[in-house]
Amino acid sequence: MFHLFQFGGHNRPPTFGNGLLFNGLLCVFFALAILAAPELLAYFVAVILLVIGTSMLTAWWKIRK
Repeated sequence: MFHLFQFGGHNRPPTFGNGLLFNGLLCVFFALAILAAPELLAYFVAVILLVIGTSMLTAWWKIRK
């Protein structure tokens, strides 16, 4: 997610290759973990909801200021 933000005076377009690789590997890892222990699905959903909620609150805070 942080690879989308550009700090400094870089005039090059953002690269999505590394982010896609990391997210793809993360999805495969979580899928294998859920297949190995299905009760992990509840934890995975809870983490996703926490990340989305925190992102929305951060975006709201940034827009407000």
